Amino acid sequence: MSIRAHRHGGIPIDVPPQVHQLIAHVHREYGCHLEYLWQRSPNNGIWRRGDNQKWFACLLLVPCSKIIPGPDDALINVLNLRCAPDVLDFIIDGRNIFPGWHMNKRHWISIILDGRMKNDDIYKLLKASHDIAAKK
Repeated sequence: MSIRAHRHGGIPIDVPPQVHQLIAHVHREYGCHLEYLWQRSPNNGIWRRGDNQKWFACLLLVPCSKIIPGPDDALINVLNLRCAPDVLDFIIDGRNIFPGWHMNKRHWISIILDGRMKNDDIYKLLKASHDIAAKK
C-alpha cells in the first residue's frame, strides 16, 4: 500500500480509492504535491502551503495500533490535519477522527482513510487545516 509513487507525479494503483481522491483534490484545490521528507519513512508525505511553506496535512502509512490502541498492526493510510484547539474535544470521536498521530495532539487530528468518513467531510477539515496554516 505504498503511496511513494507520487514522488514521480503519478497516482499509484495500490492505495485505497479515498487516498487517490484526496491526492487529486489537494492538487486541484491547492496546487500542491506530496513531499517525501523522511528516508526512514519513505511512504509518508506532507503537503505544505506555497506562500509560507507551513505544513497543512500529512499522508501517512502507519500500523493501525498507533491510531487505535490494540493488537492490530496492519498498515493503514492516515491523514493528519491541523485543527483549532477549541474544537478538538468536539470533533475527536474515536471512530472517524482521532488525536493527531506523531504530532502535537492539541493542534492536529488524524483521520483513517478507509472510506469510513465521507470525502466532503474530510475536504472541509482539510480546508480548515489549510486556513489555519496561513496564520502566523
